[in-house]
Amino acid sequence: MNKKPLKKYLILLVVLFGLFSGNKTKAQQNTAAAGNAGGFVFTYKNQNFSVDQAGIDSWKSSQEINSPLIFLKLPLGPLGLIANSTGKNLPEKSNSKIFYFNLNKIYTFIKQLSPKINVPSVEPVLKIQDNRATSFTPPQTGLEINIYSSTLAAESVLENGGNNLELKISESPPKTSLSELNGLGINELVGEGVSAFKGSPNNRRHNIAVGLEKFKGIIIPPNEEFSFNQYLGPVTAEVGFLPELVIKGSEGTIPELGGGLCQVSTTVFRAAMSAGFPITDRRNHAYAVQYYSPQGTDATIYPGSADLKFINDTPASILVWAYEKDPNTLIFDFYGTKDGRQVTLEKPIVYDKQADGSMKATWTRIILKNGETSTSTFKSVYQPPALFHKTENFVSSTGTIVSSLKPPAVKAQ
Repeated sequence: MNKKPLKKYLILLVVLFGLFSGNKTKAQQNTAAAGNAGGFVFTYKNQNFSVDQAGIDSWKSSQEINSPLIFLKLPLGPLGLIANSTGKNLPEKSNSKIFYFNLNKIYTFIKQLSPKINVPSVEPVLKIQDNRATSFTPPQTGLEINIYSSTLAAESVLENGGNNLELKISESPPKTSLSELNGLGINELVGEGVSAFKGSPNNRRHNIAVGLEKFKGIIIPPNEEFSFNQYLGPVTAEVGFLPELVIKGSEGTIPELGGGLCQVSTTVFRAAMSAGFPITDRRNHAYAVQYYSPQGTDATIYPGSADLKFINDTPASILVWAYEKDPNTLIFDFYGTKDGRQVTLEKPIVYDKQADGSMKATWTRIILKNGETSTSTFKSVYQPPALFHKTENFVSSTGTIVSSLKPPAVKAQ
């Protein structure tokens, strides 16, 4: 058999392939450059990871056939045969494809995002005694970036001039569901409240920690009205509370046992709002306090005077789980059974803000349930802080006058 014509044919085919692919490369890269101007964004839910234009330019391939093809394990095809005839260092049973962005560089970038997204699967733990959870670990679905699929998808989007990609995520749910551990309908997260208290003095932090333990693990039966003060109980030194500043009506901002507990009640209020529960009693603080920003989302309490109440109007019990996410963040999670209601919390609106620090605010919640829409707007009126900043004697828990001071606004409960 004469192999010379075949050899000439292959050489001609390679030359034509090179000319064609070279022209295509230039056109494709010009298109990508125009479409990718401004960079590229990888997204996952509310997280964004950006690559600037310089980074995208560095990803552009200078070779028509890249070594990452071995890693990609593409199936054998006609292009693979032609590539092998060019002498490229590819396995005999690998396919070749012209990529216009370096897959290794894209892969490396996506891989470094893993610690920010990947989480292990966690099996739930729930132990209940005397109608209270004594031990609770919420279930967690494992998340892992599918780097291989995300790399291929990103290159394709880039090649076509796109500028964003939703990362490909693999999920691994727990083997046991939370509902298998109880018969109360405590199955899933139905609401969450979050508040920050950075800058709080030590006594305030202490009172917040003591306060959250009062609510951690309580179970609210269906149709029951929750009362913050009922679960809080007496605010005394015997149960661990320390003196800290509180806003106390005409007496002003003064030190008193339990100062800072409104951080707890405010976080509970936000969780109840998130869950869509009817709020039956809530009051805002006398003046705007930085710990409760955004203004209009706070709830003040004072045993015997001001309370926070809401109704669990779901068909299942609600487990309240409170914890400090970090030294400056308080979380209240409500676990129960979702009943199909859709809750929309609009951004609080602050208005009529005056130079003396007085202001007004509204916070609107919209609930769609069983085809019907209900709207609730919570109004807050904040007075000038100066009205409550009087020079007061700091009295210790034993009744001894320690010092005289004029407390600043940011230190109030």
